[in-house]
Amino acid sequence: MQSGQQPGGPATPRRPRTATPAPRSGGVLTLPRLVLAVIGLLVLAWFIGRRPAVDPTDAATAAQTIAPADAAPATRPQAHVVHGEKSTTLADIGEARMSLQEQGDALRVEGGVGRNFANDLKALLDATPSVRRIDITSGGGYAVTGLEAARIVRRNNLTVRVRGYCASICVALWAAAAQRQMEPDAVIGLHQRNAQCDALPSPAREECHYQDQFATEHDSSYRAWLQAAGFNQRLLDLQARTASEDIAVLAAPQLWDNGVDFSVVGRDGTRMGRAEVERFLAAKSARH
Repeated sequence: MQSGQQPGGPATPRRPRTATPAPRSGGVLTLPRLVLAVIGLLVLAWFIGRRPAVDPTDAATAAQTIAPADAAPATRPQAHVVHGEKSTTLADIGEARMSLQEQGDALRVEGGVGRNFANDLKALLDATPSVRRIDITSGGGYAVTGLEAARIVRRNNLTVRVRGYCASICVALWAAAAQRQMEPDAVIGLHQRNAQCDALPSPAREECHYQDQFATEHDSSYRAWLQAAGFNQRLLDLQARTASEDIAVLAAPQLWDNGVDFSVVGRDGTRMGRAEVERFLAAKSARH
């Protein structure tokens, strides 16, 4: 997560405004780019800078292979941490593509949480009050705009569905939703925020590291969203200790094991139970 924002018929019914209060604002928690790579068995990989992206739908299969369905919950690995490299250049997060789907009931969001993400999201929701759900695929971006977007999601009482992957500050948007959904092969990615201090020249680099010590309000705001969604202390600790250049990958079974409140749905919106999800992932793994 990148620190700071440098980065004539009847009226359409509006969304209900009955969402619970949002955590207090704050926020610096993002990362430049989430990409997925195939290395041996398919695993989700996080790299900073220029890396080729590959099929994100293989990530959950990889996560499932490290957590067999017949393993006891207490002994299942809780995540697979993929190690990346520290960035030596400042990341420039592009703007996500946002498009209306399902006759205006759903908003498809693909790409980074850029500088204008929250403003673009608000404008689209204001112009299309029929939207009830956001379908998102994102590796994160700028924390300031991401946390503001999370508050917009909460105020509008929206459902957020993860397609493929949602990592870094994207997880705040998912956690803030009135209802959280993910497709069976989707994954969530957690790590520390990234102030990008090491990409700055001296003496700005040293000053950045000094100022970064006092950015606790941003961290607490992000963690508040996670806690509200049911992320337990184990997952909060995992997020806090996973370096910003790395990513801790969690598929649906690991999230369920750790108390996260969400549902899994197929592409057609049909709800899937845990046994069905694990069969789906096992079958996908076998195909590879």
